[in-house]
Amino acid sequence: MLLFLLSRIPSSKGRPSAATAPLAQQTSESQKTDAKEAGGTATTRWWVRASDTPPDEIDRAAKIFNIPAELIRAVIAVESEGDAAAVSPKGKIGLMGLTPKIAAETYVEEPLDPAQNIMGGTRYLRQLANEFGGDMMLVLAAYNAGPDAVRNYKGIPPYEETRLYVKKVLAYYYQLRRASRVKRAQSDDAPLSPK
Repeated sequence: MLLFLLSRIPSSKGRPSAATAPLAQQTSESQKTDAKEAGGTATTRWWVRASDTPPDEIDRAAKIFNIPAELIRAVIAVESEGDAAAVSPKGKIGLMGLTPKIAAETYVEEPLDPAQNIMGGTRYLRQLANEFGGDMMLVLAAYNAGPDAVRNYKGIPPYEETRLYVKKVLAYYYQLRRASRVKRAQSDDAPLSPK
């Protein structure tokens, strides 16, 4: 099982069911980005280009709630494709697809504000990680279908939408982790410039 090595902080009550936003051309766009990186050419990433929030806001939320920044970015990719103004037919709002109830429970006053939305969504991921012992698959299933469904089924619910959601988010998460490791390795190998 995939586990976060996450420290515990007090959690609050769970979240109602949440559905994913439709995805359009994410895989091919991500593959293009990976191909360009492999060739050493710098490229604009989808979450920077499509999002109104600078990446440092994601990094800040990741640090505060001890959630990997790559996981937050992967959730944003699947929930809203980086569109800060996204509103789904099921009532999910903003980058991280918060329902009005979850937005209120995570202290988000303006769900369309990218910084507040990222903080609220990351806070909710932390609450779910605390509840489900850091099991990433259960956390993502609960983010999509709600914690009650995960508790009732004692695992990932047998909903096709939820299973697909977990697979998509994990695929992006691992892709972003690989890209991050490659970038770190390249920066470690870069020669030092003279002063």
